[in-house]
Amino acid sequence: MTIKTLILEGKALPEHTKTYLMLPFAMPPGAARVDVAYEYSAAIGSDPQLTGGNTVDIGIFDPRGHTFMSEGFRGWSGSARSAFYISTDDATPGYMPGPLQAGEWHVCLGTYKVADEGCDYRVTVQITLDEAEHIERHFPPRLQLSAQPRPGRRHADGWYKGELHCHTYHSDGDSDPCDVVRKAESLGLDFLAITDHNVLSQQVPLCDVETPLMLIPGMEVTTYHGHWNIWGAGGWIDFRTLSEADMQQAVTQALAQGYFVSCNHPKPYGPEWDYPAVQGFHSIEVWNGPWPFFNEQALAYWEDKLRAGEHYVVVGGSDSHFHQREHPAQLAQPTLYIYCEDDPSPAALLEALKAGHAFITEAPDGPRLTLTCEGAMMGDTLQTAAEFVTVTVHVWGAQQMQVAFCGSDGVIAQLDIPSEDWQHTLAVDVRQTPYIRAQLVTTGVTDQVIHALTNPIYLKSLTE
Repeated sequence: MTIKTLILEGKALPEHTKTYLMLPFAMPPGAARVDVAYEYSAAIGSDPQLTGGNTVDIGIFDPRGHTFMSEGFRGWSGSARSAFYISTDDATPGYMPGPLQAGEWHVCLGTYKVADEGCDYRVTVQITLDEAEHIERHFPPRLQLSAQPRPGRRHADGWYKGELHCHTYHSDGDSDPCDVVRKAESLGLDFLAITDHNVLSQQVPLCDVETPLMLIPGMEVTTYHGHWNIWGAGGWIDFRTLSEADMQQAVTQALAQGYFVSCNHPKPYGPEWDYPAVQGFHSIEVWNGPWPFFNEQALAYWEDKLRAGEHYVVVGGSDSHFHQREHPAQLAQPTLYIYCEDDPSPAALLEALKAGHAFITEAPDGPRLTLTCEGAMMGDTLQTAAEFVTVTVHVWGAQQMQVAFCGSDGVIAQLDIPSEDWQHTLAVDVRQTPYIRAQLVTTGVTDQVIHALTNPIYLKSLTE
């Protein structure tokens, strides 16, 4: 075997902040492994509240293409690792093993933060050549979106609980995907999606794991201007969006590949969403981690959209990264419930979620509530010629809480919940609000905490 070493170095300037530097190098024939390590000056953490230094992310593209939306992506570490490797049959988590094609490769540096004095970087590339490396190599299979019905997992009430937003060490988490599956099983969840930042490599081990869980393939598209989740069986979606037009192009590509798409945690330090004009999202992640962590701002973002007449499914997820130690963001806090009338499957659950047949609660054993209105359920549109409709809320496990009925002008009614299993009906004036939703709340000394919330039922007056 022969090892060839290359050094790629340079300086990023402040005007390169939140852009991407593509550093080319030649991969010779017969490569069996490539190792990449990097270092840079004045390094600080990626927390957006940290300033005064540099944060540089790293990834790599093969000869299939490195320009925006091209197909050569092989992996990404963000700033979580200082080194990685790819071989023909193995790779650092976050990177895809497979053929090391001869030709021009590119190390990608994401200059998330660049200090006033600039950022000096040095990338070391070591290529291991093996004259015996002549076997045709293929990329490993990934988890697919199964449409196979799971009658053995069917619940009599049609409700299924799970987690759609969490991370592993394939991005910046601390656990193997299979370990997260086992933790989800221990919590009694029915479905799970692992959405590591910008990568699909976590779907390789999930392809073979034995579990009763319904596994949904996903990824968090993590840009410098906002994050968004994709769930489904499509390919990789580019995160290197430098403009609103780039973001729209990426979202449009995700939709064309059949993904269910969510605008994630549009709130301070989420980061905030920079491109509110981008269209195509099916949903908005209103609840991300513990409720007090700025989720009121994400709720307000969603409500502004509803008042403007837009229909976005509300979703929630823990965004948990650390599964082996105590941390405020714990798996399935919050928990998403999806209603699926027929035998469930990962694909059927996503279709039901797209219809808005879902609510969020604070934990797997948290309080639950459903909202119905004259044959319509959460997510549905009720067309009526009547001036008033009757809305029914059904609540479980929420004693000592209150239920709030909310419309476009805010809270319509707020009532104490007197028992463990409780229902209440309310007459709603269709002329006054185009939707109705419900949430479970408690009020503290300084603020209100939400413990569960529903998707809206949309109201359309036929007399208008």
